[in-house]
Amino acid sequence: MKHNSVKHQEKLVREWNEKYPVGTPVIVKMDYETEVRTETVHEATMLGGHTAVAWLKDISGCYSLERVRAGINKVI
Repeated sequence: MKHNSVKHQEKLVREWNEKYPVGTPVIVKMDYETEVRTETVHEATMLGGHTAVAWLKDISGCYSLERVRAGINKVI
């Protein structure tokens, strides 16, 4: 299955939401490979019906779930 397929993206959303509740500490890979620690503020969703995204504290907009991983420490 291609990673860009809608079914794959829907699976990412479903699995993320089953495993990680709102408020989960995460690390997001921003542009230029910079990593930022933050936390989720909403369940993961499908953006435009084609991309799995996470909604993050203190970050405008959303980021592809493929650029987000659960962090270890609670964000302060």
